[in-house]
Amino acid sequence: MKNHARVNRLIEEAMAERRCAFSPIESENAALRRRIAEDGGLLRPARGLYVPSDYWNGLDPFERSMHMARAMARQHPKWVFVGNIAATAHGFEHSWKLHDGTVSIASAYHNGFCRIAKVRRVYIPEQCMSVEVVDGLPVLDKIRTVLNCSVQYDFPYGLPIADSALRQGIGRRDLSAGCSAMRIGYAQAARVLRYADGASENGGESMCRAVMIDEGFAIPLLQTIFVDSETGRRYRADFAWRLPDGRIAVGEYDGTQKYVDPQMTGRRSVQTVVQMEREREEALRRAGVSLIVRFTYDDVIERVPLVNKLLRVGIPRSSSSIHRR
Repeated sequence: MKNHARVNRLIEEAMAERRCAFSPIESENAALRRRIAEDGGLLRPARGLYVPSDYWNGLDPFERSMHMARAMARQHPKWVFVGNIAATAHGFEHSWKLHDGTVSIASAYHNGFCRIAKVRRVYIPEQCMSVEVVDGLPVLDKIRTVLNCSVQYDFPYGLPIADSALRQGIGRRDLSAGCSAMRIGYAQAARVLRYADGASENGGESMCRAVMIDEGFAIPLLQTIFVDSETGRRYRADFAWRLPDGRIAVGEYDGTQKYVDPQMTGRRSVQTVVQMEREREEALRRAGVSLIVRFTYDDVIERVPLVNKLLRVGIPRSSSSIHRR
């Protein structure tokens, strides 16, 4: 009974602090493990970490990672968190796909093997270990986080983080200076910084643009304003290109599934949203837009549908890109 009450207290304290429960006392750890076996009311997202099933299932991938990191930071006070954890702590927009159930920490050694399951060690040279504490977590500072993520993740996942950093007001010169000092990963980081643009409105659009760049398409103008000649209303297009023949093409990213997500539609009906988008397209055409193409998150992830849609409306593409990937 005593252990039962103590387990409840450990769980309540952890939930109040937005972390997983743990205990350095083996008898309490055993009681937590028994709770899993007895009624399935607890989950173990990583070795020695416990959380109520219903509570965990209500968390998004970002918060799940942070719950694990906050607990691990208490267990291992000298750890410095990098990658997905540092990006989340700093508020950089990035894909939920980076939150795969693992936590990234800095390692001073090239061999990043870690005996602790669900922990990924990432080599960070000593001269790049600029650390600050955010929300109780020791993480790489903002500049080093952008550069680290540019190297740790593929281009479509690193570019949104760099775009987000620029939107936050981080200086491009500061990022470039940090990149110039890198001995490992310079080429990857330099490529991300070369294409980073704070005008990108959100992480989804950044990922979409990154795939366009990867696939060799002409780089679009971002958030271009078009004025409806009939009503005078102003519309911002996610992406815009002036084609070789002088026509203007616009790309609209619908990766937020706004047709079915009430938060994206303002609880308007699907019919209302479709009608509004039809009116928007008509207004863009009156403003001089000749071609409009829409793409979704799935188009971006699968690549081929996005490529085909861009080719269909005549977006210029480098011939070398077809065989590059």
